[in-house]
Amino acid sequence: MVSQAEFDIPGASDLRTKKKILQTVGEWWRQFKSDLTSKWALTHHKEVDDDKVCKKYVISKKKWIQFFQSRRDPSWEVS
Repeated sequence: MVSQAEFDIPGASDLRTKKKILQTVGEWWRQFKSDLTSKWALTHHKEVDDDKVCKKYVISKKKWIQFFQSRRDPSWEVS
């Protein structure tokens, strides 16, 4: 289950501005995951250097391994 997070966005006094900011952050997050998937998790032609990925993207090794395994699972491509 994914928990909902709350964000305090200083300087964004109206709901429309807050909504736009959160939409943009959501787009960046999806692009980040897409880049990790295409550049690292699904590369079949080379070995993935876990330490390099973790350092470059400031990700814990545990989180990277979870992400990597989820992207390598055939059920991920179906969803």
